[in-house]
Amino acid sequence: MNLLNTSFERISYGVQIKTSLLFECALGIAMITYPKLHNQLEMTRAELDELKIRLSSELTAELDYCQEHNTWKMLLQLLHVKDFSSPGEFYQFLKSLSESELKYYALPFVDVMHENNRLAASKGDKDAENDLVLACKGHAFFPQMIHFVCSSKHTELLNHFQALVDGWYNEVILPEKDWTSGVLERDVLEKRSISQLESPHKTVLKAAGIDYKPEQGIADVILIPHVAYRPWTIQADLPAAKVFYYPVSDSSLMKSTDPFEPPGQLVQKLKAIGDEKRLRILKLLVKKELTLKEVTVLVGMGKTTVHHHLTLLKAAGLVHFKGSVYKATGDSIKGIEKEIFTFLHKET
Repeated sequence: MNLLNTSFERISYGVQIKTSLLFECALGIAMITYPKLHNQLEMTRAELDELKIRLSSELTAELDYCQEHNTWKMLLQLLHVKDFSSPGEFYQFLKSLSESELKYYALPFVDVMHENNRLAASKGDKDAENDLVLACKGHAFFPQMIHFVCSSKHTELLNHFQALVDGWYNEVILPEKDWTSGVLERDVLEKRSISQLESPHKTVLKAAGIDYKPEQGIADVILIPHVAYRPWTIQADLPAAKVFYYPVSDSSLMKSTDPFEPPGQLVQKLKAIGDEKRLRILKLLVKKELTLKEVTVLVGMGKTTVHHHLTLLKAAGLVHFKGSVYKATGDSIKGIEKEIFTFLHKET
């Protein structure tokens, strides 16, 4: 067969870097309501338990409801509709939406082909709802989430979203608002500086640890830093965009003018390779790309332990995740010596 290809093959994408305490709020809610990862967070179990004890009974009830129905995902989608400067502005926007509009934004984006089903399902079309469920039947919670949104009452959704955001924002975000805002803003500035010097691909790789190649239908990658879910990067899809909610760097966490204080990212790298097992894993990944299962077999350790070591290497920027495999980040490994030299010879 002879083929004349007149299609457009995307060779790059745009990068947007943004931050908001409301995104931090939604990601904190996502973190607290996903217990499967509680043993793999930077926050210790004791810190997590202390946080839970501090929460009011009203907020705890909303979080239980959120955990049952994955409403944190709906919140994140709603926060992407436009930029919001405060919880009050977000609530006003929610109240301005009709029932079908609220449900449309709350329903998960599956792909462009199913946008008509998403729209029709939000208006009560049962066939469209079932088609949407069928399109994502392999997903961990999208099918249940779709049925929940479509069957929920407008006022119940509105009241839950407001109570959930209000509770977490007031009880968790506000007490550390200035510190959290400072960390997020420093990280955005850091990543924007990187984006001015590096390609979009390398910017995403350095920020999120993801080797994300251009793909059809994706015009932009949106990078959003977070503190709450460190060291995890959460990936999501929006129309024509891929979203990575990535953990802020160690250097963003620390605000210091002390010339003798080493950069947080450098310390993180040295700690990561200062462990015999992690250094062994890194050497394996320098040789070739490996899946989690393959690394587990080669090092003779349990899957959970290996995953923990890989998470630390990834957080340090020494390893990145590509599809279903892990791969060593060559530039970061080569740059350690230079980073040490720069720090040691920095003027005091």
